[in-house]
Amino acid sequence: MGSLSGRAVLVTGAGRGLGRAYALAIAEAGASVAVNDVDAASALGVVDEIRARGGAAIPVVGSVADPATVERAVADCELAFGRIDGMVANAGVLSPGALVDESPEVVAETIAVNVVGVALGVAAASRRMRVAGGGSIVTVVSGSMQGLDHLALYGASKSAVLGLTLGLALELEGSGVRINAVSPLARTAMSDLMPIPDEAKGVDPALIAPAVVALLGDGTRQLNGQVVRFDGRRLGIVAAPRLAATTHAHEPWTAELVADAIDGPLAPFVQPVGLVAAVPPENVGPPENVGPPS
Repeated sequence: MGSLSGRAVLVTGAGRGLGRAYALAIAEAGASVAVNDVDAASALGVVDEIRARGGAAIPVVGSVADPATVERAVADCELAFGRIDGMVANAGVLSPGALVDESPEVVAETIAVNVVGVALGVAAASRRMRVAGGGSIVTVVSGSMQGLDHLALYGASKSAVLGLTLGLALELEGSGVRINAVSPLARTAMSDLMPIPDEAKGVDPALIAPAVVALLGDGTRQLNGQVVRFDGRRLGIVAAPRLAATTHAHEPWTAELVADAIDGPLAPFVQPVGLVAAVPPENVGPPENVGPPS
Protein backbone atom coordinates (compact mmCIF):
# COMPACT_ATOMS: atom_id res chain seq x y z
CA MET A 1 0.00 0.00 0.00
CA GLY A 2 1.21 3.49 -0.82
CA SER A 3 1.71 6.28 1.68
CA LEU A 4 -1.45 8.04 0.42
CA SER A 5 -3.60 4.93 0.04
CA GLY A 6 -7.32 5.58 0.43
CA ARG A 7 -7.01 9.35 0.14
CA ALA A 8 -8.27 11.80 -2.46
CA VAL A 9 -6.20 14.75 -3.65
CA LEU A 10 -6.95 17.68 -5.95
CA VAL A 11 -4.04 18.92 -8.07
CA THR A 12 -4.49 22.16 -10.01
CA GLY A 13 -2.54 22.91 -13.17
CA ALA A 14 -1.93 19.18 -13.47
CA GLY A 15 -2.02 18.83 -17.24
CA ARG A 16 1.69 19.20 -17.84
CA GLY A 17 5.06 19.84 -16.27
CA LEU A 18 5.33 19.75 -12.50
CA GLY A 19 1.58 19.44 -11.99
CA ARG A 20 1.44 16.31 -14.15
CA ALA A 21 4.41 14.84 -12.27
CA TYR A 22 2.71 15.56 -8.93
CA ALA A 23 -0.57 13.98 -10.05
CA LEU A 24 1.13 10.82 -11.34
CA ALA A 25 3.24 10.42 -8.19
CA ILE A 26 0.26 11.02 -5.90
CA ALA A 27 -1.71 8.35 -7.76
CA GLU A 28 1.29 6.00 -7.57
CA ALA A 29 1.27 6.56 -3.79
CA GLY A 30 -2.28 5.23 -3.69
CA ALA A 31 -4.47 8.34 -3.75
CA SER A 32 -7.35 9.07 -6.07
CA VAL A 33 -6.67 12.28 -8.00
CA ALA A 34 -8.84 15.11 -9.29
CA VAL A 35 -6.81 16.49 -12.19
CA ASN A 36 -7.49 20.16 -12.88
CA ASP A 37 -6.19 22.04 -15.89
CA VAL A 38 -7.39 24.89 -18.06
CA ASP A 39 -6.68 22.70 -21.12
CA ALA A 40 -9.17 19.85 -21.43
CA ALA A 41 -6.98 17.61 -23.59
CA SER A 42 -4.07 17.88 -21.13
CA ALA A 43 -6.26 17.10 -18.12
CA LEU A 44 -7.83 14.11 -19.86
CA GLY A 45 -4.40 12.89 -20.93
CA VAL A 46 -3.15 12.77 -17.35
CA VAL A 47 -6.36 11.09 -16.19
CA ASP A 48 -5.85 8.43 -18.87
CA GLU A 49 -2.24 7.91 -17.73
CA ILE A 50 -3.33 7.41 -14.14
CA ARG A 51 -6.11 5.02 -15.06
CA ALA A 52 -3.81 3.06 -17.36
CA ARG A 53 -1.56 2.45 -14.38
CA GLY A 54 -4.46 1.18 -12.30
CA GLY A 55 -5.22 4.40 -10.45
CA ALA A 56 -8.40 6.43 -10.01
CA ALA A 57 -8.70 9.92 -11.46
CA ILE A 58 -11.21 12.42 -12.79
CA PRO A 59 -10.69 15.56 -14.90
CA VAL A 60 -11.82 19.01 -13.78
CA VAL A 61 -11.41 21.47 -16.62
CA GLY A 62 -11.24 25.22 -16.06
CA SER A 63 -9.16 28.13 -14.79
CA VAL A 64 -8.52 28.48 -11.07
CA ALA A 65 -9.04 32.22 -11.52
CA ASP A 66 -12.74 31.40 -11.87
CA PRO A 67 -14.36 30.91 -8.44
CA ALA A 68 -16.90 28.51 -9.93
CA THR A 69 -14.15 26.25 -11.27
CA VAL A 70 -12.42 26.10 -7.91
CA GLU A 71 -15.58 25.24 -6.00
CA ARG A 72 -16.49 22.65 -8.65
CA ALA A 73 -13.06 21.06 -8.47
CA VAL A 74 -13.31 20.55 -4.72
CA ALA A 75 -16.93 19.39 -4.94
CA ASP A 76 -16.19 16.98 -7.82
CA CYS A 77 -13.32 15.44 -5.87
CA GLU A 78 -15.66 14.77 -2.94
CA LEU A 79 -18.45 13.55 -5.19
CA ALA A 80 -16.24 11.15 -7.13
CA PHE A 81 -14.17 9.79 -4.26
CA GLY A 82 -16.26 10.53 -1.18
CA ARG A 83 -13.62 12.79 0.37
CA ILE A 84 -10.89 15.35 -0.16
CA ASP A 85 -7.78 14.83 1.94
CA GLY A 86 -5.26 16.94 0.09
CA MET A 87 -4.75 19.71 -2.42
CA VAL A 88 -1.75 20.82 -4.42
CA ALA A 89 -2.31 24.43 -5.54
CA ASN A 90 0.07 24.19 -8.48
CA ALA A 91 -1.67 26.12 -11.26
CA GLY A 92 0.23 29.20 -12.35
CA VAL A 93 1.30 31.33 -15.28
CA LEU A 94 4.72 32.79 -16.01
CA SER A 95 5.12 36.39 -17.08
CA PRO A 96 8.79 36.82 -18.04
CA GLY A 97 9.99 40.26 -19.01
CA ALA A 98 10.71 43.63 -17.48
CA LEU A 99 7.85 44.78 -15.28
CA VAL A 100 7.95 48.26 -16.80
CA ASP A 101 7.12 46.69 -20.17
CA GLU A 102 4.27 44.45 -19.03
CA SER A 103 0.74 45.28 -20.13
CA PRO A 104 -2.03 45.77 -17.58
CA GLU A 105 -3.65 42.63 -19.00
CA VAL A 106 -0.59 40.48 -18.28
CA VAL A 107 -0.30 41.89 -14.75
CA ALA A 108 -3.98 41.19 -14.09
CA GLU A 109 -3.84 37.64 -15.47
CA THR A 110 -0.72 36.79 -13.46
CA ILE A 111 -2.29 37.95 -10.22
CA ALA A 112 -5.64 36.35 -11.06
CA VAL A 113 -4.16 32.89 -11.61
CA ASN A 114 -1.13 32.87 -9.32
CA VAL A 115 -2.61 34.67 -6.35
CA VAL A 116 -6.41 34.85 -6.53
CA GLY A 117 -6.65 31.32 -7.91
CA VAL A 118 -4.48 29.93 -5.13
CA ALA A 119 -6.38 31.84 -2.45
CA LEU A 120 -9.74 30.65 -3.74
CA GLY A 121 -8.51 27.08 -4.05
CA VAL A 122 -6.95 26.68 -0.63
CA ALA A 123 -9.93 28.41 1.00
CA ALA A 124 -12.40 26.06 -0.68
CA ALA A 125 -10.33 22.98 0.12
CA SER A 126 -9.62 23.94 3.73
CA ARG A 127 -13.31 24.57 4.39
CA ARG A 128 -14.14 20.98 3.37
CA MET A 129 -11.12 19.51 5.16
CA ARG A 130 -11.92 21.26 8.44
CA VAL A 131 -15.38 19.72 8.42
CA ALA A 132 -13.82 16.31 7.78
CA GLY A 133 -11.30 16.85 10.58
CA GLY A 134 -8.03 16.88 8.67
CA GLY A 135 -6.08 17.29 5.48
CA SER A 136 -2.92 18.68 3.92
CA ILE A 137 -2.53 21.53 1.45
CA VAL A 138 0.60 22.21 -0.57
CA THR A 139 1.15 25.54 -2.29
CA VAL A 140 3.91 26.21 -4.80
CA VAL A 141 6.33 29.10 -4.46
CA SER A 142 9.58 29.93 -6.23
CA GLY A 143 13.14 31.10 -5.76
CA SER A 144 12.05 34.17 -7.72
CA MET A 145 10.59 35.46 -4.44
CA GLN A 146 14.15 36.46 -3.56
CA GLY A 147 14.48 38.42 -6.79
CA LEU A 148 15.32 37.35 -10.33
CA ASP A 149 15.95 39.72 -13.19
CA HIS A 150 12.94 40.02 -15.52
CA LEU A 151 10.78 37.97 -13.16
CA ALA A 152 9.62 40.72 -10.80
CA LEU A 153 5.92 40.16 -11.49
CA TYR A 154 6.13 36.38 -11.19
CA GLY A 155 8.24 36.71 -8.05
CA ALA A 156 5.72 39.10 -6.54
CA SER A 157 2.90 36.65 -7.18
CA LYS A 158 4.84 33.85 -5.49
CA SER A 159 5.69 36.11 -2.55
CA ALA A 160 1.96 36.63 -2.14
CA VAL A 161 1.49 32.85 -2.05
CA LEU A 162 4.15 32.64 0.64
CA GLY A 163 2.33 35.20 2.78
CA LEU A 164 -0.94 33.38 2.20
CA THR A 165 0.64 30.07 3.24
CA LEU A 166 2.12 31.49 6.43
CA GLY A 167 -1.09 33.24 7.42
CA LEU A 168 -3.39 30.33 6.64
CA ALA A 169 -1.12 28.00 8.61
CA LEU A 170 -1.97 30.05 11.70
CA GLU A 171 -5.67 30.12 10.86
CA LEU A 172 -5.74 26.33 10.48
CA GLU A 173 -3.88 25.49 13.70
CA GLY A 174 -5.82 23.03 15.80
CA SER A 175 -8.19 22.10 12.96
CA GLY A 176 -6.31 19.03 11.80
CA VAL A 177 -5.61 20.76 8.48
CA ARG A 178 -2.12 21.99 7.64
CA ILE A 179 -0.56 23.92 4.79
CA ASN A 180 3.02 24.02 3.56
CA ALA A 181 4.75 25.19 0.42
CA VAL A 182 7.20 23.60 -1.96
CA SER A 183 9.76 25.66 -3.86
CA PRO A 184 10.78 23.40 -6.75
CA LEU A 185 13.57 23.69 -9.27
CA ALA A 186 12.73 21.63 -12.34
CA ARG A 187 12.99 21.92 -16.09
CA THR A 188 9.57 22.47 -17.66
CA ALA A 189 8.07 24.41 -20.55
CA MET A 190 7.60 27.25 -18.08
CA SER A 191 11.16 27.22 -16.78
CA ASP A 192 12.47 27.21 -20.34
CA LEU A 193 10.93 30.69 -20.68
CA MET A 194 12.78 31.99 -17.63
CA PRO A 195 15.70 34.34 -18.33
CA ILE A 196 18.20 32.17 -16.43
CA PRO A 197 21.10 29.97 -17.60
CA ASP A 198 20.14 26.53 -18.92
CA GLU A 199 22.16 24.82 -16.20
CA ALA A 200 20.00 26.56 -13.58
CA LYS A 201 16.70 25.30 -14.99
CA GLY A 202 16.64 22.12 -13.01
CA VAL A 203 15.78 18.46 -13.39
CA ASP A 204 12.96 16.28 -14.67
CA PRO A 205 9.76 17.18 -12.76
CA ALA A 206 9.34 13.53 -11.75
CA LEU A 207 12.36 13.92 -9.48
CA ILE A 208 10.63 16.76 -7.59
CA ALA A 209 7.34 14.91 -7.00
CA PRO A 210 8.47 12.89 -3.93
CA ALA A 211 8.67 16.11 -1.90
CA VAL A 212 5.03 16.88 -2.65
CA VAL A 213 3.92 13.33 -1.88
CA ALA A 214 5.77 13.59 1.43
CA LEU A 215 4.13 16.90 2.33
CA LEU A 216 0.70 15.36 1.73
CA GLY A 217 1.46 12.32 3.87
CA ASP A 218 1.59 11.53 7.57
CA GLY A 219 5.39 11.48 7.66
CA THR A 220 5.41 15.30 7.65
CA ARG A 221 2.39 15.86 9.90
CA GLN A 222 4.59 17.95 12.21
CA LEU A 223 5.04 20.59 9.49
CA ASN A 224 2.72 23.57 9.15
CA GLY A 225 3.57 26.88 7.53
CA GLN A 226 6.94 25.68 6.22
CA VAL A 227 8.60 26.09 2.82
CA VAL A 228 10.53 23.13 1.41
CA ARG A 229 13.09 23.89 -1.30
CA PHE A 230 13.93 20.92 -3.54
CA ASP A 231 15.92 20.56 -6.75
CA GLY A 232 15.73 16.78 -6.97
CA ARG A 233 19.00 16.37 -5.10
CA ARG A 234 19.31 19.00 -2.39
CA LEU A 235 16.48 19.39 0.12
CA GLY A 236 16.16 22.39 2.39
CA ILE A 237 13.86 24.54 4.50
CA VAL A 238 13.44 28.18 3.46
CA ALA A 239 13.40 30.67 6.33
CA ALA A 240 10.39 32.94 6.48
CA PRO A 241 11.04 36.69 6.13
CA ARG A 242 11.87 38.13 9.49
CA LEU A 243 13.39 41.20 11.12
CA ALA A 244 17.18 40.87 11.06
CA ALA A 245 18.13 43.40 13.76
CA THR A 246 16.95 46.54 15.50
CA THR A 247 18.62 49.62 16.92
CA HIS A 248 17.39 52.67 18.78
CA ALA A 249 18.36 56.23 19.61
CA HIS A 250 17.64 58.16 22.80
CA GLU A 251 16.46 61.25 20.98
CA PRO A 252 13.29 61.38 18.82
CA TRP A 253 13.89 59.86 15.39
CA THR A 254 14.50 62.15 12.44
CA ALA A 255 15.10 61.27 8.81
CA GLU A 256 18.78 62.01 9.34
CA LEU A 257 19.01 59.66 12.33
CA VAL A 258 17.30 56.91 10.32
CA ALA A 259 19.81 57.36 7.49
CA ASP A 260 22.73 57.38 9.94
CA ALA A 261 21.53 54.18 11.63
CA ILE A 262 21.12 52.38 8.31
CA ASP A 263 24.57 53.51 7.23
CA GLY A 264 26.03 52.69 10.63
CA PRO A 265 25.04 49.94 13.08
CA LEU A 266 22.46 48.41 10.73
CA ALA A 267 24.72 48.38 7.68
CA PRO A 268 26.00 44.80 8.21
CA PHE A 269 22.39 43.58 8.16
CA VAL A 270 21.39 45.14 4.83
CA GLN A 271 20.53 42.16 2.64
CA PRO A 272 21.95 41.43 -0.82
CA VAL A 273 19.28 41.50 -3.54
CA GLY A 274 18.46 38.50 -5.69
CA LEU A 275 18.41 34.73 -5.57
CA VAL A 276 21.95 34.51 -6.90
CA ALA A 277 23.37 37.18 -4.61
CA ALA A 278 26.53 36.41 -2.66
CA VAL A 279 26.07 34.55 0.62
CA PRO A 280 26.78 36.86 3.58
CA PRO A 281 29.98 36.13 5.50
CA GLU A 282 29.66 33.83 8.50
CA ASN A 283 30.41 34.52 12.15
CA VAL A 284 29.96 38.28 11.97
CA GLY A 285 28.79 39.58 15.32
CA PRO A 286 26.26 42.41 15.66
CA PRO A 287 27.38 45.97 16.34
CA GLU A 288 27.33 46.99 19.96
CA ASN A 289 23.98 48.79 19.97
CA VAL A 290 22.14 46.45 17.65
CA GLY A 291 20.14 43.58 19.08
CA PRO A 292 17.60 40.99 18.01
CA PRO A 293 14.15 42.20 17.00
CA SER A 294 11.95 43.22 19.89
